[in-house]
Amino acid sequence: MKKWLLILLIFFAKTGICQCLNTDSIWTNNITHINAEASWIPAQISDHYLIHYREIGAISWNNLANIGGGDTTRNIPNLTPSTTYEWQIKTFCDSSNQPNSGWSYSDTFTTIPFTATPFNPIVSKSLGTYECNVPTGLNLEIKQVANEPDIETSTITSNGGYFNLGLISNGDSVGFAKLTTLNQNINSVLRAGIITGQNYAIINSYDSLGALIGFFSIENTNNGIKISSTSLNDGNNYTSGYVSEIYLANLFITPEYAGDLVFENYITSELNDVKITTDTFQIWCNTTNIIESNEEKEVVYIYDLLGRKINNKKGPIKIIKFSDGSTEKRTIIKKQ
Repeated sequence: MKKWLLILLIFFAKTGICQCLNTDSIWTNNITHINAEASWIPAQISDHYLIHYREIGAISWNNLANIGGGDTTRNIPNLTPSTTYEWQIKTFCDSSNQPNSGWSYSDTFTTIPFTATPFNPIVSKSLGTYECNVPTGLNLEIKQVANEPDIETSTITSNGGYFNLGLISNGDSVGFAKLTTLNQNINSVLRAGIITGQNYAIINSYDSLGALIGFFSIENTNNGIKISSTSLNDGNNYTSGYVSEIYLANLFITPEYAGDLVFENYITSELNDVKITTDTFQIWCNTTNIIESNEEKEVVYIYDLLGRKINNKKGPIKIIKFSDGSTEKRTIIKKQ
């Protein structure tokens, strides 16, 4: 009698396990030198999944948990270039982790070789206005493509203007920042941190949960402004590509006089690369003359209100820079 009872118990145990069926189809997509995308057809009944993976021939496995029952893909991260891996998946039919399906068969893939991209961060900036001696928003954007060396330090200086730090106190909101990568979008609030007098301040970046995720410094120099930041080394020295945007709201005061406002960007990588670029904007002062469009006068450059060079026939309002260095805003009235 005990023997038959033991047989029945074994039968029901095996039957219970078999009722939680695993997916019968797995494959790998989007294989790079450091990542791969595991894909599968959903199991008939699934509360959640577990994936484990390893290099071919390795003894231990790495686990990827917290995979929802409705998911059909998961990124396998932190891989080594030119290396062959295997992975398997297990289905859990309820939240108790019992019953489960057991592991699937293995799927294998090989990561591609790593090819570095030259260090070439693209820095762009803009002002809310280019009129002289007024507060304005300052927008900075840095872009890097995949496989460029990571930025270690970045310094942006100008030959004019200043930050009006007397307007802010510790904790004040001074703008926002955005970071867009292949896998995520992070929006953060910029708040004033340590403020040292009228010429130096730390600006902190906080995510939507209020956690500090970064910081940089702004300061006034003898000639203009300086914005400095240092990035933490994540250990791999190369980026997967991103766009980073910083907006400071009305802290920057444009130069007092009309002329060229020049920003210099000095950026270094974690591999000791250096990239130096400059951007020039035309600052104008609000001295308006109304003239007829047929007046002949020699000019050096003609700009629109955004500081872009234009030809003499384009636009009714233009900024004229003369050979003697003077600048004036003109409103053109055509003869009828």
